[in-house]
Amino acid sequence: MKNEKGFAVILLLACLPVLISGLLLLSSVFGFMQSDLAMKYQCRVHGQQGQKQVAPHLEKLLSLNVTARRLKIEEVAAYAKIAASAGNPPALAAAKARLIKIQNQKRQLDLKQKQLINQANMSLASSFSKTRKELTKNQESLSNILFISNGFHVSGTRPTLAVRPDSSDTAPTYSPVPGFEEKQALAHEWQYTLAVRKPFSQFLEGRFQFRKACAVSLSEENTTWVPKIIKGKFSLKSVW
Repeated sequence: MKNEKGFAVILLLACLPVLISGLLLLSSVFGFMQSDLAMKYQCRVHGQQGQKQVAPHLEKLLSLNVTARRLKIEEVAAYAKIAASAGNPPALAAAKARLIKIQNQKRQLDLKQKQLINQANMSLASSFSKTRKELTKNQESLSNILFISNGFHVSGTRPTLAVRPDSSDTAPTYSPVPGFEEKQALAHEWQYTLAVRKPFSQFLEGRFQFRKACAVSLSEENTTWVPKIIKGKFSLKSVW
């Protein structure tokens, strides 16, 4: 019995390093996976918050199209009235005064439109910059006692409000550009290399390269614009 107990203790002690190594490996792998998923989650959350701030500006801009069309029609009518009032000084003066009033309204509307676009662009720029900083900051959590992350690089292009005017005239109407969702998207792509630390690299060799991405845009639903996670220009499965 003593020999059997002694053998069991020796066997347990012999297996202990293997068990500890296994637990260390599993803990490190799960820790890495959690950090990797957390970065994608942060990217999506910041993107959704940014687009949520942009949505009211876009909705307001598009709602002003009714006023822009009305003023355009009234301006054309005012020019026609001026032409028809030739030889009638009182009527001509009234027609010119009407035109000046309409043009002033158009300039005010044009200013309001540009302010909305600028506010939307500022929100997009702020969200884009904040997400990049958060990704760069939190990439450190990818490293742990077993793995070390290096070569981290994040890329992407800061978007602007993806709308276009119907003309170069003052106070034009605006509409979403073709391919709106992709061009409007707050999109980020990041890549890094994961390697096994020493002395563990003696038993587990390899360097693993990862490419991740996320993209959040706006989508129209029942006349309102809401944040939407999209694939964007990325062909990576990891974008989802």
